[in-house]
Amino acid sequence: MNGTIRTNGIDTHYALSGRPGAPTVILSHGLAANLSMWEPQLPMLSRSFSVLRYDIRGHGASSATPGDYSLELLARDVIALMDALGIDAAHYVGLSLGGMVGQYVGAWHRERLLSLVLCATTSDAPKAAWDARVRDARAHGVAPLADATVDRWVTPALRRDAPQTVEQIRAMVLGTSLDGYAGSAAAIRDMALAPVLGRIAVPTLVIAGEEDTSTPLPVLAHIADAIPGAELLTVPGAAHMPTMERPEVCNAALERFLLACACDA
Repeated sequence: MNGTIRTNGIDTHYALSGRPGAPTVILSHGLAANLSMWEPQLPMLSRSFSVLRYDIRGHGASSATPGDYSLELLARDVIALMDALGIDAAHYVGLSLGGMVGQYVGAWHRERLLSLVLCATTSDAPKAAWDARVRDARAHGVAPLADATVDRWVTPALRRDAPQTVEQIRAMVLGTSLDGYAGSAAAIRDMALAPVLGRIAVPTLVIAGEEDTSTPLPVLAHIADAIPGAELLTVPGAAHMPTMERPEVCNAALERFLLACACDA
C-alpha cells in the first residue's frame, strides 16, 4: 500500500508492505535518496515483517519546508508517522541520514524501538564542510551535486557492472527538492550525537561499507563501540550504499539480526 498522510506539518509519502499484523520494520533512507532505495530488501523483509518505507521531509514525494532542519525535527517526523499509522514500537533500519535519525530516536525515544540498524552513517560531521555544502546547494541547486554524490556512494565496480543501479541513484539525487537537500544537510552539519550514543539501549547492528569514504569503517566501529552491546558488520566491495551494492550480504545480516530480535521479544 502506498499513501500520503499529514504528519508533523508535512505530507509524508510512505509505502507499507509485507505481513499485516507482523512486527514492523521501518526503513529510512539517506540524504538525496528516497524510499525506492530499499527495493532490494523488500522480498526478504516481507516474509516475516510488516515493512514501512517513507520519504524523509523534502525527499521523494514527501513535501518540503524551507530553512534549516534538525535531527530532532526529522525524528519527530518518524514518531508522528508511527503515531498516525498506529505503530507503538518498531524495528528501525536507517542508512546515512536515516541512521542519524535512528540514533536520535534511539537516544531520546527508545521506547518506540524494538531494535536499531545503523548503516553507513556517522554521529559527528565536519561543520565547515557541511556548511559549505548547504550554501552551495542553496546557491546553485541540487543538480550540480549529482555526479559527485554518485561517485561517493558506489564503487567503480558497480559503476562498470550495474549502470542501471547507478542511474537509479542519480535519479534519486536529482529528484530531491532543494529545500529538502539543504535543510537536511543543515541537520547533518549541526548534529551532536556522539555524546548520547550510550543512551541507546536496544539491540543494535552497525553496518559499514569497506570502501566507504563518506562514512569510513573506523567511524562505524566507533559507533558500535559506543552503543552498549552493538555488533559491527563490514561489507566488502561496497561504498556508501551497501544495501544496494551488496544486498545479498546485507540482507542475510538483516534477516538474522531482526529475526533474533523478534524471537527475543
